[in-house]
Amino acid sequence: MFGSTIFKSVGLATLTPIRTFSQSMNISARNTNDKYYKILKYVKPVKDTSGYKAGDVIHKGLRIPLKSKQFPDYHFETMYFKRQNRGLFGGVQRKRSKTCSESGNKGLRVHLPNIQKSKLWSQTLSKAIQTTVSTKVLKTITKEGGLDNYLTKEKPGRVKTLGLKGWQLRYQVLKQMEHNELPQVPLENGQVQQVYHVHQDGKRITVGKYKLLKDLFPLVARDSYTFVSPTQFNRNHRFLTIGEIVDKLQQYDYDFAQVTV
Repeated sequence: MFGSTIFKSVGLATLTPIRTFSQSMNISARNTNDKYYKILKYVKPVKDTSGYKAGDVIHKGLRIPLKSKQFPDYHFETMYFKRQNRGLFGGVQRKRSKTCSESGNKGLRVHLPNIQKSKLWSQTLSKAIQTTVSTKVLKTITKEGGLDNYLTKEKPGRVKTLGLKGWQLRYQVLKQMEHNELPQVPLENGQVQQVYHVHQDGKRITVGKYKLLKDLFPLVARDSYTFVSPTQFNRNHRFLTIGEIVDKLQQYDYDFAQVTV
C-alpha cells in the first residue's frame, strides 16, 4: 500500500529505502461519466429566489432585479468560451494544442470550432431566426427534422448543450406551442375567435394580458386610499399571469361578458 517502505540491503551496513508503487492510487483522476464535464465545470451559479415572498427578510448578498425576468433561469450558462451563449454551438469548446518546431521549440495553438451565420426556420414561431450556429448543430437539426424538434427535445444532454440562446428560443417555442393548443371558437358571422386563456371556472378569455391590466387599473385606483400612478400599478401587477389577473377582477365584480365567449 501507499506509504510502505522496503529496505534493500547493499553490502553489510547500508540500507537503501525503496518506495513501492501504491495499488490504491487513482490512476484516472480526471475520469468522469459525464461527457459534458467541461460545460458543467464552468457554469454560472444561479440563486433560487422562488421561495421568497413579500415581507420576508432579504439575506445579505441577495440581488433582486428591478425588472421581471423574461425567461426562466438557465442552470448551464457557461463561463468558459462565452461565445456559445450567443448562438447554437451544441457544447463545442475552444481547444488548445502545442506546435513543435524542428529545433524543439513549442508554442501554443488555438483550435476554434466551425461556426457559421445561418437563418433557421421555426415552424412554430413562423419566422426565420438568424443566429450563429456550429456545423455540428446544423447536422443535428437536419437529423431531428427541424429547429423546433431540436430545441424541444427533453434529454438532459440536449438541455446542457443548448446554451443561453438556445434556452431562450426553447422557451419561446414552448410558449407558442401552448398558445396554439388553445381552442378557437366560431362566431355567428362566420369568423373565428381565438381564446387566450381558459380559467379554472370555465371562462374563455379572448383578450391578452395587457387588455386585462388596462381594465384592472381603474378598479385598483378607485379602491386605494392613496394615489396610484400607472408606473406604480405596473410595478406591482405586470408580473401576474392571466389567471391571477382574472382572480383579481372577480374581486371587483368585473363584467367578463366583453372579454369572454
